[in-house]
Amino acid sequence: MGIMKGLAIVHDRLSRLSFILAACVLAFISAAYCYEVVSRYFFNAPTIWASPMVSYGLCLTIFLALPDLTRRGLHVSVDLHEAWISPTTSVRLMRATRLVAAAFCLLGAWITAEQAWSEFRFGVWTNTYLPIPKWWLFVFIPYGLLSGGIYFLRQAFGEAVHPVEEPIQ
Repeated sequence: MGIMKGLAIVHDRLSRLSFILAACVLAFISAAYCYEVVSRYFFNAPTIWASPMVSYGLCLTIFLALPDLTRRGLHVSVDLHEAWISPTTSVRLMRATRLVAAAFCLLGAWITAEQAWSEFRFGVWTNTYLPIPKWWLFVFIPYGLLSGGIYFLRQAFGEAVHPVEEPIQ
């Protein structure tokens, strides 16, 4: 097995693991939101932690799930062109689209990584009832964008999209 194949396997496993983590965070968000509703409206005892935790969790869920969704081609995609152009042109257009998507994901990863570093360096905290260092949230944004960008590059250069989840070996 070549080094690139090995890196691709590690990337796939990490993406799948982060998707599972995103699902766990989503379950936590649901439980926290339900707890808040019951606590607030049935016991007249609202929490101070549920709303910030749901907000933080939403950020984590989005950017932890992004790589695996990109790997499986489940991101938003408009494919009207396939009915109007030849298969060869369609393949070229998809390759170009994936290259542009990769470029923007990688640029977004760079920008948000710089912002996360800035938040870390200056010790910036969130402005909520439950403050946490902002970089704890910001670090997941460049991770998701970088990993998604790598998937777009892999797909642009011929790797197949995996729409159905196969067992990870």
